[in-house]
Amino acid sequence: MNNYKNLFKTSVKKLKIAGFRNPISDCRKLFNHCVSSDSCKDFDPTKLDKHTNRIFDFAVRRRLSQEPVSHIIGYKEFWKTRFYVNQSVLDPRPETELIVEKVLGLPSSKLSVLDLGTGTGCIAISIALERVDLEIFASDISPEALRVAKFNARELGARVNFIHSDWFANIKNTFDVIVSNPPYVCTSDLISLPLTVQRFEPRLALAAGELGLDCFREIASNLNDYLNPGGVGIFEIGFNQIGLIKGLFEAYGFKQIDFFFDLEMKERVVCVKKDA
Repeated sequence: MNNYKNLFKTSVKKLKIAGFRNPISDCRKLFNHCVSSDSCKDFDPTKLDKHTNRIFDFAVRRRLSQEPVSHIIGYKEFWKTRFYVNQSVLDPRPETELIVEKVLGLPSSKLSVLDLGTGTGCIAISIALERVDLEIFASDISPEALRVAKFNARELGARVNFIHSDWFANIKNTFDVIVSNPPYVCTSDLISLPLTVQRFEPRLALAAGELGLDCFREIASNLNDYLNPGGVGIFEIGFNQIGLIKGLFEAYGFKQIDFFFDLEMKERVVCVKKDA
């Protein structure tokens, strides 16, 4: 039998030498996952059998190949719960929780909400779980992403209506609130993204043309047609895009445009309102 402390320490050292930013946290998540998946009722926390040892060692080797911890353990924490993830969807990020916060802060009840490019469904599902009075819709161009989102909704008991659509192409209704975390990475910046993102997360959910605005143009140019009078759009943006985004929405007739900061004090969310 192997002492788990020695194995854990050795694994942390491997990740640290390889340049990982959070080797202890990574190993702790991998270790806890491997132990819980081993279904050993009489597990002794001071020792590991050979089977669990192999599982943990394989998980560490996957991490050394830059595979995200979330893909290895199968989930990512977001808002107040955890969401199943795989290579078909972008991992939920903490900064995206700001969209959920802003929607939940809206004073009105019985609103209709559309989440464009839902991915894991983390935004739509988190809102649905908090506000059962809202009618929630979520769309995505990727059938694989929609399968992930539907699975998450079923597992978490969230009422969300899913639509297969390339942005507004198959959207038939109008809404009080439209939200999205669209792709906003410039083509030239893709190569500077961490390898864990480049190798394992869908390019479709990241790349947005030369200026990172291709998807925002699609959204801004159609938004008025799909928002009810007085409706609002709430979107995540790149931290250095505030001027470009403001100009884009102004060009399509929006006068009330507000920006909100994430916990790192970076402009992260834009909120635009349609005139009543």
